[in-house]
Amino acid sequence: MQEFVQRSTVTEVDPKTGRSTTHRVKKLIRRYDPDERVEIVREFLTGKFTVRQIMDKYMINTEATFFSWLASHISEAQSLSLQENNVNPSDMANKSKDDQIRELKERLRQAEKRAEMEELRAKAYSKMIDVAEETFNIPIRKKSGTKQ
Repeated sequence: MQEFVQRSTVTEVDPKTGRSTTHRVKKLIRRYDPDERVEIVREFLTGKFTVRQIMDKYMINTEATFFSWLASHISEAQSLSLQENNVNPSDMANKSKDDQIRELKERLRQAEKRAEMEELRAKAYSKMIDVAEETFNIPIRKKSGTKQ
């Protein structure tokens, strides 16, 4: 996390006297790198903390900031899951055993990462539905066993 101070000038008008006063203010700005954002989102997706608790813990100013991180995390997971894996079997036959093993290990690592991201995406959607149901006090999920 990077922190820096932003200085700005604020003008306030006194409603009683109509006089305006100008003063300088300092605002602490925090910047989280993408890896930190992913870890914060994952911590939220575990279900142990609410959005407010995460915001307080990591000093995030607005819910919009956190939910934009959550949305980008979900879209990243989608883009990983939609990538095509084009491997030609004849190409594999022309490679040495070590190269084949190395390539297969890399493909396995990518597949595991895609599976993990899909799992996180599913948890994120579920958590968003839970928050929406609590916030708006309406049922969104269909109850199991209902007749159609």
